[in-house]
Amino acid sequence: MSTNAGYLKRLKAVECRDSTYRPRNDELVFAKAKGSLVWDVEGKEYIDLCAGFGALPLGHASSALMEVTSQYQKEQPLVEHAMGDVYPSEEKILFLETLKSMLPQKYELGALALGGGQAIEIALKTAMLATKHSGFLVFEEAYHGLDLGVLPLTSREDFRGPFKPWLAENQVIRLPYGASKEKITQALKCFENCGLAAIVAEPVQGRAGVKIPASGWLASLAEIAHQHGGLLILDEVFTGFGRIGKISSAQEVDADISCFGKAIGGGFPISACFAKKEIMNAWPESTGEALHTGTFFGHPFSAAVGRHTLNEISRLGLAHRAQVLGDKARLWLKEKLAADSRVCEIRGEGLMVGVEFSEAGMAAKLMDSLRSKGVIVLPSGHAGSILSLTPALNIPEELLKEGIERLAHCL
Repeated sequence: MSTNAGYLKRLKAVECRDSTYRPRNDELVFAKAKGSLVWDVEGKEYIDLCAGFGALPLGHASSALMEVTSQYQKEQPLVEHAMGDVYPSEEKILFLETLKSMLPQKYELGALALGGGQAIEIALKTAMLATKHSGFLVFEEAYHGLDLGVLPLTSREDFRGPFKPWLAENQVIRLPYGASKEKITQALKCFENCGLAAIVAEPVQGRAGVKIPASGWLASLAEIAHQHGGLLILDEVFTGFGRIGKISSAQEVDADISCFGKAIGGGFPISACFAKKEIMNAWPESTGEALHTGTFFGHPFSAAVGRHTLNEISRLGLAHRAQVLGDKARLWLKEKLAADSRVCEIRGEGLMVGVEFSEAGMAAKLMDSLRSKGVIVLPSGHAGSILSLTPALNIPEELLKEGIERLAHCL
């Protein structure tokens, strides 16, 4: 019989040791999944409260994926790959049109990539082209990706440290998330030589432990950026398209550029950077070879799954459902964990929920304990003290409640 431990041993023999977490016990190797349930190679069932880091808004083996797979099986000839910056596919165009139709009207033009970090990189390049400046203001505990171009913006020193000789960190200022207008304005004086290209912010800091800014703070960032000749970039890779109960935070904030990923691909690799027309037009007209492109940007199959996923998010009203069900989830957690003195706070927006503990590493321990109880969760925050729940936006209410019951029992 195949075992989780056996598969991880085989993985260790072929993969870079930095790439995959290998727990000491209760190992887990995915074998199959449906909706918000996962089964490992030994046949054990798990409630998935992570949804692929939030990348599965409709859960595993979604209706969107089944629809596209069915079409690809029935229709001939198939387009497995187009030539994105030379000859686009029909699906790439349909996906961009669908995405744009759901965004604020100010966002007229977009560019596609594979992952969220790549979408952020497009945004950084766009801001530099549009403003002719090169300074970026970001916030502590931010996570914007790990490619070398965006790595200076990601907060964690352990991610940046080994590569410092290559990083343009002198072009980046980092302040506490939620910093006052006065502190931000004072800090921007450091950009007198290079100028402010953009302020980059997450509407809610997910990986940092579900950190939520004060009301009006994001709007103030736009005002400050524009006063100093820069732009506001919203990193909505994690929060966008329903996760925090709205399609885009740019509906309420005068952001110039927004980046999306995770949910928009329905589990497949596709991301997007959308901006106001005058800003995106800082890029030159392509003469046959784009300045920023990739072999798989706008991949037809990913675009098709993404388009059907976006349509389902809209048709089922999943952004609103996330708001309602998220409120219920936080209420259930507060009721179940009220007597536990280790719980500092239960917070969140929509179906991005965080349980903060007083003990460092507590959430990491809980991840291991809950895995043995058949629940998949993740720790977050630099100290591993916040337990993050980001289930599929269509998770059955009773299944989410059962997951929370097991969490409470585990504690």
